[in-house]
Amino acid sequence: MPAAVRQIETVVKDRALIERRHEQICDAALHLFARKGYHQTSVREIAEAVNVSVGALYNYIRSKEDILLLVYHRIFGLFQTKMSEAMANSGGPTSQLRAAIEATLKLYDEYQDLVLVLYQESHTLRREALQQLFEVDRRYVSMVQAIIERGNRERHFVAGDSNLIAIAILFLCAVWPLKRWNLKKYDLATVTDGVIGLILNGIGGAHGLPDD
Repeated sequence: MPAAVRQIETVVKDRALIERRHEQICDAALHLFARKGYHQTSVREIAEAVNVSVGALYNYIRSKEDILLLVYHRIFGLFQTKMSEAMANSGGPTSQLRAAIEATLKLYDEYQDLVLVLYQESHTLRREALQQLFEVDRRYVSMVQAIIERGNRERHFVAGDSNLIAIAILFLCAVWPLKRWNLKKYDLATVTDGVIGLILNGIGGAHGLPDD
């Protein structure tokens, strides 16, 4: 996790100690939220998993909502890192877009229980915390948007509004964790191929200039 998340007030002022403890709190919450859900997990359970008292835990957070915010930042950061790695190892825009979609769906598959919790609970966050998430989400969208814009410039794609297309692509990827109850007969590879095919055909990538 990067530097300690903004908007979380702490009693402790040592930044290195805050970051280390936030890492531990987040590790515990990731496991418990995915297994039990957000509302069914108590702050006491998280404190026990971190091996501190509830009182000591509140030296590093103000509320259970702060723990949810830590988890959001961890997951969004992981998605950005994996997408950057996938794009860096690819060539032209079509290959980059394929790699970005594959990386996103793979992470959705790995963290599907937790992703479902995060989607369901985002409305519980304070306005300031939501603004943080919107900012992180915009950075994630901008990565896909840059691929679309490059593909348009180089005539690999024939896409419209690049921001709108990028948002739509990432939302389409979210079908795997959010609609899994209706996708039980499909495996990840089938869904990935279907999503990539739909997107590339939709933006002209299946018929544009090939990657070098």
